[in-house]
Amino acid sequence: PGRVTPPATDRPLAGITVLDVSRMLPGAVLARSLVDLGARLIKVEDPRMGDLMRLAPPLVGGVGVGYCVYYRGAESVGLDLREPAGVAALRLLAARADVLIESFRPGTMARYGLPLEQLRADNPALVVCSLPGFVGATEVGHDLNFTGLTGVLRRVNVGGMPSLQLADVTAGLLASSAILAALLLRARTGQGALLRQPLLGGPLPFITWAWAEVAAGGGGMSQQLLGGDAPAYRCYRCADGHELAVGCLEPKFWVSFAGAVGRPELANTGLDVGPAGAATSAAMQAWLAGQPRAHWLALVADLALPVWPVHDLEDVAREPLLAPLTEATPMPDGSTLCTPGPALPDLGRTPGTPAPALGAHTRAVLTEFGAPSELLERLAPA
Repeated sequence: PGRVTPPATDRPLAGITVLDVSRMLPGAVLARSLVDLGARLIKVEDPRMGDLMRLAPPLVGGVGVGYCVYYRGAESVGLDLREPAGVAALRLLAARADVLIESFRPGTMARYGLPLEQLRADNPALVVCSLPGFVGATEVGHDLNFTGLTGVLRRVNVGGMPSLQLADVTAGLLASSAILAALLLRARTGQGALLRQPLLGGPLPFITWAWAEVAAGGGGMSQQLLGGDAPAYRCYRCADGHELAVGCLEPKFWVSFAGAVGRPELANTGLDVGPAGAATSAAMQAWLAGQPRAHWLALVADLALPVWPVHDLEDVAREPLLAPLTEATPMPDGSTLCTPGPALPDLGRTPGTPAPALGAHTRAVLTEFGAPSELLERLAPA
């Protein structure tokens, strides 16, 4: 089928049209990664309220800031997939698109009259990527469930609740890699693909090494050396309540650090994970608690050591090392926010247009894709 090609750019995915029928963060992460690389993104949303990310405060220009950040540069088409007209319109779009992303529970698209296999049959070059919670199961889950089931939760947050969505974000990034590979294969074969990236698989890259250690009867590297038992690899609280992240895994670094802060007698037990190491950690903690963090950072500033501040999110915008990885992202109200930039900064960049209003492009996109007049008037009357 003929393709709708946006204006050429210098980015790798220029000319690729992506339909995003997903909801919430996993699909948003995936969509943003493709837009950063130059893809055209058409966000298909329920015309009554849109993606729920639009409603999550704080709002900027009346739109949830998360939606603003992930969907800048997108086009919004309002389609109710429970109505025949919405189904017909999505079929029309999918027949001429390159990639389709969906995150409904397995079988939902088929119940809407949009079985994924049929969409691919209508457009054999289409790459379809589903983001189910599980493999071969229709149970529901959220990030907390996925990190809990995989064992990641106990490693990243021993007590309390995590405030980051590790499974959702990583699943989206894994799916992005799969789509790029499928597009590369399509360039050779002309055939698309049907991909499934379960959200339950999102945490697995974090736990693979540790899982293998436990399966082999151990757990030293991931559980002890990287888990805070070694004095040389842990966080220390200073007199002002701020923390230092001391990542001196190499013995030479710990020796240099211990000497620089005035405790050279602790230099030989930096990697000890037994009683001697515990005593060293306690002694170093008591010592570093005697001065504010800036004092200790000044002592090691010229030593090229892996010793850095533990920032709160309010601090990160002022961190010079992060500046090359951030961009000014346009907001719907005309303002900009400093946010993380493209994951691949040498290949991508933030589109210069803000996230769209709900359904702002419905009529224009359907007209461009050749919607018959009766369908157009039903879905987007002039």
